Amino acid sequence: MPRRLIDLVRKCSAIGTISWLLCACGSHSPSTAAPPSPLSPVASIQELMQAEVDRSADGVWNPVAAISSEKATEERRPQTPEEWAEVRLSAIALIEASNLLVMDGRRVGAKEFPAEADGALDSRQIQALIDAKRPQFNAFAAALRETGLTALAAIDAMDPAGLVKAGGAIEAVCEACHLTFWYPNQVIPPFPKDDDPSRPIIRLGIPSTKPASGARHIDKP
Repeated sequence: MPRRLIDLVRKCSAIGTISWLLCACGSHSPSTAAPPSPLSPVASIQELMQAEVDRSADGVWNPVAAISSEKATEERRPQTPEEWAEVRLSAIALIEASNLLVMDGRRVGAKEFPAEADGALDSRQIQALIDAKRPQFNAFAAALRETGLTALAAIDAMDPAGLVKAGGAIEAVCEACHLTFWYPNQVIPPFPKDDDPSRPIIRLGIPSTKPASGARHIDKP
């Protein structure tokens, strides 16, 4: 066999060997199993609500309010950059808490607890409901995050009216989630009107008018 033909055969053989090796390596598909998460939730949903969600939501709601007394109505709002910065920290904590709520493996309670009132569910029932409606639970958490971001934008703009509006949206999301997963069977009576003596607010002097800003209204002696 001529030398040139032998060299050509050798080259083709080498190319074929390399091609076979590449195909053999590519034939082993990578594992589709997801690596274990490095995250490990410690707090229960109940503990997370008490430690972070409730406290940070109060830190967003409470700085803007109207406090009425016998003498006058005091409009409460952050006045300095430092006070706005404090409210901002609460909004940040609330936004990040919404991410923690949907972590895999987080249980409703560190231990089982009974229903807290008529129409409310116990921890087993709440857990079963969340497991059955996980996409809806996650959607509520996402809505909490989005309304928290709206509050954050109002805080950065130092806009009290915008913060009041965002705070109302946060409250609506929280209540909708609670009515779905915590006390779905509870019947809530209408809140007493201002002139109803059974209204659970201590009121002295002349009834106060609703503040124009739409801020939370608190009557005090």
